[in-house]
Amino acid sequence: MKKRTLTLAVAVAMAAGVGVAMAQQVVRVGMQDAQPNVVRKDNQVSGTVIEIWEAIAKEAGFRVEFIIRENNNQAIELMEQGKLDVVAGSTDTPANRTRFTLSVPYGTTAEGLIVPKTDTKQYKSAADIKGLNFVTLRGSIYADYLKSIGAANFKEVDTTTECLTAVSAGQANAAFFSGVISGFTLKQGLFPDLRFVESYQPALARPYVMAFSKTPTGDIVSKTDGAIQKLRADGTIGRIFAKYGVPQ
Repeated sequence: MKKRTLTLAVAVAMAAGVGVAMAQQVVRVGMQDAQPNVVRKDNQVSGTVIEIWEAIAKEAGFRVEFIIRENNNQAIELMEQGKLDVVAGSTDTPANRTRFTLSVPYGTTAEGLIVPKTDTKQYKSAADIKGLNFVTLRGSIYADYLKSIGAANFKEVDTTTECLTAVSAGQANAAFFSGVISGFTLKQGLFPDLRFVESYQPALARPYVMAFSKTPTGDIVSKTDGAIQKLRADGTIGRIFAKYGVPQ
């Protein structure tokens, strides 16, 4: 895979291939700045969502522009303003089906539970965790779930890094958000005092999808769906997830 250079703080524009004709449809893809969706190293940018969309663009004949924002809510706001065509790394939930036009699935995800390493309890279910003092993502499916199980103590923040930092600093004793993102981040050794609770049984397993506006442009959704189906069938998407250690 060709190296990619991050030339702007919050936006990356890349062509999906060499010598792309100007007549190609440009797809503006927004995403949250969280690993392994977006991985930065030595001023290079890669990641699961980046590489999957590069493959989709090549298959569907798109030219793709990546717009990276701090969190999904910011990307969604841009799409609602007509400044994005799709928010990548979204999930298939009842709320998202109402709000967006969703692609076919391209993977799966679920929540993860992260606690300090000094907490060695083998949490398994909602009954075990609801007494914890949580930090989670603002306005997310995770926050809704914590409310539904009667978790009395939790605060909401804007980014996954803030979640992990709060637990590391003792401001909360558990973080609760994407298991893919939290698991990958801890494997990088960035929060050595925290652990991913392997015994916890997720309740929020759901498909990864691409979220388009309710009035998408032309045949962008059908072309994306066709590309995803082909890339899943030939193993391309599976290999991308495996490259970043994401189980599917």
